[in-house]
Amino acid sequence: MGVTPSEEHDFTRFVRAHGDRLLRLARLLVPDPAEAEDVLQTALLRLTRHWSRRLDAPEAYVRAMLVNLAKDRGRRTHLVPVPVVVEPDRIGADPDHAEAVAARAQLDQVLAALPPRQRVTVVLRVIDGLSEAETAALMRCSVGTVKSNLARGLDKVRAALRPAHHPVEETSR
Repeated sequence: MGVTPSEEHDFTRFVRAHGDRLLRLARLLVPDPAEAEDVLQTALLRLTRHWSRRLDAPEAYVRAMLVNLAKDRGRRTHLVPVPVVVEPDRIGADPDHAEAVAARAQLDQVLAALPPRQRVTVVLRVIDGLSEAETAALMRCSVGTVKSNLARGLDKVRAALRPAHHPVEETSR
C-alpha cells in the first residue's frame, strides 16, 4: 500500500513544523550529533509506516521512539565512550554567540558523561519539561525509577559543573 500525495504533503508539513525541536531532543539524548541525526531519521522512518492511520499525537510518538532508540544505543555502546566534538561555526564573531556555543558544548559534555538512562531522564524532565509520570511512561519504568535516575543524574551534573575547589590560603596580619 503506497502513500497518497495528500499523506506525503501532511508528513512533510509535520516534519517542517516539528523537525527542529525533535532534532534538538535527539541531540540531547544521543551524545554524537551524527548518531542523533540517524536516530531521528530512524524514528521518522518508523512514523511513516503508521502515518496513514492518522495518529492522534505523532510528535509524542516520535519522542517516544527517540527515547527508545537512545536507550537501545546506550545499551549497545555503553562500554565505548563517544567523545563529543563541538565545531562552532562562528566562534568569536559574536560574544553572546560564543558564550552560547561554549555553554552548549559544556552541556553536551556533561550529558554525554551520564549513563544512558540518567541522560534520558535528565533531558526529558529538566530540558523537555515532561512530568515524572510522562517520563516514566516514555521510558517504560516506574515513577520511582525516574526520581532516582533524575536525582543521580543531577548530582553528577552539579558535580561536573561545580568549579574545582581551591582552598584559599589564610594570611596572618
